[in-house]
Amino acid sequence: MRRSRVLTAVAVMAVGLGTSATPAHAAEDPYGRVLSILPPGQSGGINATDLAKVLLGDPVGRVAVDGKNAPKNFADQLEMHDALGRLGPGEIANADLTKYYKDAGFEPDRVVRQARPKPGVTIRWDSYGVPFIKGATRADVAWGAGYAGTMDRMFLQDVLRHAGAARSAEFLGATEANVAMDQEQLRTAPYTEQEAADQITTAAARYGADGAALLPVVDAYLAGVNAAQGRLCPLGLPVGVDCPAEYVALGKTPKRWTRADLTYVASLVGGIFGKGGGGEYANALWFQRLRQRFGDAEARKVYDDLRAKNDPEAPTTATVTFPYGGSGGIDPARPGVALPDLDGPQAPGTGATASGDLPRLDDLLGKGRRPAQPGRLDVPFGTVDLRQTANGMSNAALVAADHTRSGHPVAVFGPQTGYYTPQLLTEQVLDGPGVKARGVAFAGTNLVVQLGRGVDYAWSATSASSDIVDTVAERLCNMDGSPATVNSQAYLKNGVCTPLDSRTHTETALPNPTAPGLPKRLTFQVLRTHHGIVQLRTTAGGTPVAIAAQRSTYRREVDSIIGFARANDPGHVRDAASFQRAMEGVDYTFNWFYADSRDIAYFGSGLLPERSAEVDFDLPRWGDARYDWQGFLPFESHARQINPPTGHLVSWNNKQAPGFSAADSAWGYGPVYRSLALSDRIAGARDVTRESLAGLVQDAATVDSRARHTLPMLLDALGDDPQAADAAGLLRAWLAGGAHRVDRDRDGSYDHQAAIAIFDAWWEDAAKSTLRGGLGSLVDQLPQRLDDHPRQGLGSAWNGVAWYGYVSKDLRQLLGQPVTGGWHRSYCGDGSLAACRQDLRSSLSAAVSRLLQAQGVTTAGALTYDKHTDDIRTVTAGVVGVRPIDWQNRPTFQQVVAYTAQRS
Repeated sequence: MRRSRVLTAVAVMAVGLGTSATPAHAAEDPYGRVLSILPPGQSGGINATDLAKVLLGDPVGRVAVDGKNAPKNFADQLEMHDALGRLGPGEIANADLTKYYKDAGFEPDRVVRQARPKPGVTIRWDSYGVPFIKGATRADVAWGAGYAGTMDRMFLQDVLRHAGAARSAEFLGATEANVAMDQEQLRTAPYTEQEAADQITTAAARYGADGAALLPVVDAYLAGVNAAQGRLCPLGLPVGVDCPAEYVALGKTPKRWTRADLTYVASLVGGIFGKGGGGEYANALWFQRLRQRFGDAEARKVYDDLRAKNDPEAPTTATVTFPYGGSGGIDPARPGVALPDLDGPQAPGTGATASGDLPRLDDLLGKGRRPAQPGRLDVPFGTVDLRQTANGMSNAALVAADHTRSGHPVAVFGPQTGYYTPQLLTEQVLDGPGVKARGVAFAGTNLVVQLGRGVDYAWSATSASSDIVDTVAERLCNMDGSPATVNSQAYLKNGVCTPLDSRTHTETALPNPTAPGLPKRLTFQVLRTHHGIVQLRTTAGGTPVAIAAQRSTYRREVDSIIGFARANDPGHVRDAASFQRAMEGVDYTFNWFYADSRDIAYFGSGLLPERSAEVDFDLPRWGDARYDWQGFLPFESHARQINPPTGHLVSWNNKQAPGFSAADSAWGYGPVYRSLALSDRIAGARDVTRESLAGLVQDAATVDSRARHTLPMLLDALGDDPQAADAAGLLRAWLAGGAHRVDRDRDGSYDHQAAIAIFDAWWEDAAKSTLRGGLGSLVDQLPQRLDDHPRQGLGSAWNGVAWYGYVSKDLRQLLGQPVTGGWHRSYCGDGSLAACRQDLRSSLSAAVSRLLQAQGVTTAGALTYDKHTDDIRTVTAGVVGVRPIDWQNRPTFQQVVAYTAQRS
């Protein structure tokens, strides 16, 4: 963190801080080279002095600009990240990548400062502000990680632990966004403080020797966090010269961290990035609407068409088959299926306020839609959308040794955890007994490196969204034997009427600049069964039921630390196979990727339930014991592969492997997925270098994947329409250029901006036209979001949208083009190409007319598109932010990996 000269002198006296007068350039890595980038920068704290500098430079927007008014290392990597987008793939292939990435070695490029905050712990910071932490013991390393991470992310860590405890409104103010966030977290992980603390001791007992080693490491980490908080804010008051300015703005004092806080942050991270499934309630209502319209037999066929549970055209990461998730179509007649009534009465579940409001049904019904409110936090003076990237994360591109120029694998990969200031991830280097790793971890859980590199290997992840959440219908009852209603407070557990686990979650929220007004006392209901958290109460077949969410990682979010610790240990990971075994210890559902000097590898982690044959994987099940989970998937059945015959591994949150069924909440694993932008560029590539691979990945980052893979069919179905000739010509030219949304020369507008404006305006009507003929008004009730557009400002786009595949498959089938795994019927124009063509022509004509009128021009070629609509708008998690940057669909921590040697 940058400090003035006076503050630096104070720091030297306080903790033995020193500066290096002579640059200490990093020693050559004997195993190869890894580069990385983490925008906006490593330092994320703002004290009063640094805030004053920002305000002098930008008094209105409070935006830090690197090299001008920003604290050192606050925004430096943002500029490098943005600059890469100015280059085409060929230019990147010939570029010096160190202009766009930093060296990610185990020694600093130069030691800018160093500290020995306690015996056995030494921390050195490099020119990018990355801490290099060395400890005499493993516990010392963890202490140093807690200390250094807090120096950079103290306030953000506080935000995350309060959010994980469902106390955002209490800490940040009772805004609508913060209250909604607390309600959502309660419906995911409503732990009491004691339950959260006990989770760590339970995890330690579960893992033998690995578990026994966990407790001292956790406690040392928390001690380091608390030591840093005391260093920044002496006496626990927001009065120190280095204390984050946000505490004064909120009128809050920092509190000591406990074991419970670590669980709270882990539960928040796991609930956002590491889960999948739980869409059975929405699926059941959708199926019943279909059945009302079409009857049972036809409804099943339509449902299966649109579900894409095992579409043979879906791009997969692994090439080998791993059956999981059941086979065949939907079967509501199975004895374990519990179908909620479409118009049944409802009563609130967990998260309801004292006024008795119902849970936000979009959370239950709209798993394919991005919620408008929950998941956002109002902080001084910005809004943090913690779940903004929950539906679209990260990518990976790995090329095997026999396809590269060097004869060794190369990889470009990283997670996309959203654009935040400061970033949710914090970077560090850990070095001590049983640990040697460099990379990133979520702030507040950085006692390990979660994504990064080891001595002679590197790894990364993409969210897999595999099915680890089920919806369970528990039969309600009354303890006095009277007839049950949806308001009943007990349920049948193994045939015995048992009270629901019920408690009240209370918060006291004081006013602050973000949330002015009077103090508020907030009261929320928490209801649980032995299966999980009650989301609402309703009826199924007329029977009053509690709808509970059962998640395999519930009460065991911290267990995954074991897997990360193994990945950090050079004694544990020595090759691809041992890495796969290490990541078996991660219960969250992720796709893990590995590269060393010999191999590339993939492993799909997750505590994946094995389900009863009497249930349907897509629909809610009864809470009877006979329908419970039958155990968990063994290692041998997890999707995985080493050195695939294709010569590459690609993931952009796409389907894991053939036969690995899409989770009930994932309907987008059809023929169109954004991973095609990577695989189309890498498939068959030879003589690949790290530079050329970086160029290919960056080229994919500006592709409009929706247009690239639906426009060809839309234009074919449109046919030769003289009235649409100008618009169609512009669209075809855009396609011929690769369907990019990019302004490399930064002249202020996209190439092919007229085509982009037309397609954006046409898309919604065009997509719905492909299904409306067959579905009628139900096309507007299909619980799948229609688009994932850059205009959201998130960076991540085009992910998990079933509609892209619907357009492709239906129109190809109607046009007589090749289709594998075709639908039982065509939907556009109710199966008539002539009617479909007329619908598409009408919708395109209407879209162009709207645009011409809105922009006041007379020809399609004169249309413009404001590229800043797509800008990545970094979310400010405090009082100071950074500038928007041009859109690019790219990880927010990215590594470029090229190892040339291996330990013997």
